[in-house]
Amino acid sequence: MNVLRMRKWVATGLLLLSALLLTGCASSGSVDNDPFESYNRKMTSFNLASDRVILAPVARGYKKVVPSPIRNGISNFLSNLREPYNALNDLLQGNFRGAGRDTGRFLINTTLGFAGLNDVATYLDIPEKREDFGQTLAVWGVPSGPHLVLPFFGPSNIRDTGGLVPGFIYNSATAFEDSTVNQGLFVLGVVDTRTQFLGTEKLIDLQPDAYLFLREGYRQRRTAAIANGEIANEEGDDDDLLDELLDEN
Repeated sequence: MNVLRMRKWVATGLLLLSALLLTGCASSGSVDNDPFESYNRKMTSFNLASDRVILAPVARGYKKVVPSPIRNGISNFLSNLREPYNALNDLLQGNFRGAGRDTGRFLINTTLGFAGLNDVATYLDIPEKREDFGQTLAVWGVPSGPHLVLPFFGPSNIRDTGGLVPGFIYNSATAFEDSTVNQGLFVLGVVDTRTQFLGTEKLIDLQPDAYLFLREGYRQRRTAAIANGEIANEEGDDDDLLDELLDEN
């Protein structure tokens, strides 16, 4: 099965899953909005085990073998491919300034940055701000729904799960004609993302309850992303420790 077909199947599955869960659980929930906690904990254990056995070792090997300038170029290139999707979501959210910023970043990095290999826009004080359809749905007033842990994707909720579908459609619509290139970019994207978070597994291991740590961390990050701002951390201990762990790696 090629990458495009796989994306269509995943997108369809996520959309159906979201619809079923929204229909069946519209009135259910708990104080922490986690009626699927039993399932979520099992899936979290599966994801963490898979990461330790597969993704983390691959990411460490990738970082060790591939020189930093090349890794940075790959990260910049992949991020640049996403800028039109960021701009589209900003438009849907009514954030025209953000859409202009995203479009400007794409044009600058595609031209002056040699097809996005260099993030010239950031040097020009035009920072990247990722937007997705889950954030767009939140701006439209769609409630998050219960917490939901997805296989391999990790923490999510009903709204964000449904919001993944347009992202898959965008990736399919903008895919290269050569399926080998698409497969390579897909794998590179997964490995590149995991490499950027090497060290986080140490922070997770320090937690008395890894599931709760990941759940609340996801909720806080999404709230900040939707608000287009930062969430104040009164203690800051976890953030400081995370920065130290990432710097070490």
